[in-house]
Formats: sequence, C-alpha cells, structure tokens
Amino acid sequence: MVNGVPEHLDAHVARLAHANDALRIHYPAISTLQVRLKTLAAEVEEGVCKVIITRGNSAQGYGFDRRAEANEYIQVSSLPTPQKPLDIELADFVLAQQPMLAGLKTLNRLEQVLLSAEKSEKGVDDLIVCTSDGTVIEAIQGNVFWRMGDQWFTPSLTTAGVNGVMRQYIIESNALANLSVKDCTATELACAEQIFICNSVRGAVPVHSFNGKVFENNPLPNKIQRLAL
Repeated sequence: MVNGVPEHLDAHVARLAHANDALRIHYPAISTLQVRLKTLAAEVEEGVCKVIITRGNSAQGYGFDRRAEANEYIQVSSLPTPQKPLDIELADFVLAQQPMLAGLKTLNRLEQVLLSAEKSEKGVDDLIVCTSDGTVIEAIQGNVFWRMGDQWFTPSLTTAGVNGVMRQYIIESNALANLSVKDCTATELACAEQIFICNSVRGAVPVHSFNGKVFENNPLPNKIQRLAL
C-alpha cells in the first residue's frame, strides 16, 4: 500500500479468486474484498497488507464440505527495509511438479520452509530453485528474470512455482523490451549477463552474484528500477 492506495489490487484479487476456484474453497466474501481493502488502505500511508484465506470448518481427514465458508484473515505490517543486490546460489532441494497447482500461492509451503533452512545454512541471500528435471523455476523470495544480450527471459511455471503479481505485471505491461517466457537450466542461467528477482513487496531486486559469478554493475531498465522498494 502506497499513499493510502493498495497497488495492483485487481491482479491480487483475481489471483486469489483463481486459487480459491482451483482449490474449491467457498469464499463469497471476495465480492466485497476490494472495497474493504481500499477502506483499510486509506488509513495507512505505506505498508504491506496480507490476505490469508483458509477453508472453513470441514470434515475429518482430507474430506471437506464445499458449502463451508472460508475463513479470512487480513494483516497489515510495515514495509521492509530495501534490499541490497543479492548474492544467490543454486538450491540442492528441488521442487515437486504438479501442473494443476502450478502458479498458485498456498499455505502449503513446506518446500519453502526447507529451502529457507538451506539458504541460512549456505549463508546467502536467496536460492534459485529447480524441478527434479533441472528446469529453473523461481527464487525463494520471488520470480526470476534474466538477460542474455538484448533478450530478457523468465520461466514458464507450467509445472511448478508461483505466478506472482509482479511477474504478471512485468509481462503484461511490457516493462521489459524483448521479453520471452522460456524455460532454462541452471547451467544456462549461469551464462546470463544480468538477473533480478521480483515480488509484490520488494519490487525488483538485482542479483550481484550467482554461484560465485559476479555480474557487472549494469543498472536495471528504468521501468524495472521504478518497481524497486
């Protein structure tokens, strides 16, 4: 939220609605969510708003009552401090592939918990994560973009990963000239001339080094720099 206005609100609510549909969560209150968030944001100069939806009271085990209304939790916190350029490495841990859940951000984040532990053990700022077949998917903290020559790339996320709102915005707004959605391996990513990681809270954060390779201090494109916290 900036100057009392929630940023990219339509996209955030649309992504939430898509996830609820995919997970068969009954959440009728989404029809008034935008109005309620705008009212809340008007009282906040700057901050981060998190909306958490959980399935309502349901059956024991894996079964659930599709008529049970979801529980809604809204949290507001201060903006984090801006991040310096990131030193990152390739994760040893790999992501499972499940096309029906690819793109969704859910509370089932055990993979990210283990990845965060690995990141701490390695003493780096973030990790690039692949699937078991070696396809680059994302970083722990957000989506990844890289440049080769004049061409920018970002993974397709067809089998794993989170389709972040900032990633969607960069693709749909043409914030990067010559952008292709293309899968690659970690070996190919290591040949990149520039990498940045993005999410809705921090915007775009440049990568200083990947697996020990230091990138030249090339500034990000102007439209991408304006997305940074």
